[in-house]
Amino acid sequence: MRRGIVRRVADLALQIEPDRQRVLQWIVYTRLPVRGGKTTFELACNGQGERVLMLLHGLLAQPGQRPAQLPAMP
Repeated sequence: MRRGIVRRVADLALQIEPDRQRVLQWIVYTRLPVRGGKTTFELACNGQGERVLMLLHGLLAQPGQRPAQLPAMP
């Protein structure tokens, strides 16, 4: 079964931030400066969710420990 883009983003984000509530807040409310100041949800609704996946994959691919937090998260 094909998973929706928001679900795919959430699954990947959970590898960085294990708190589901924080991931949900990040998806809906956090504006990503590297993605034009739009939220992940806005990007997904506009057919650009793959850009967020690429951002998260890039963070996870960096050598060393997993990233300390999701992008643009205080």
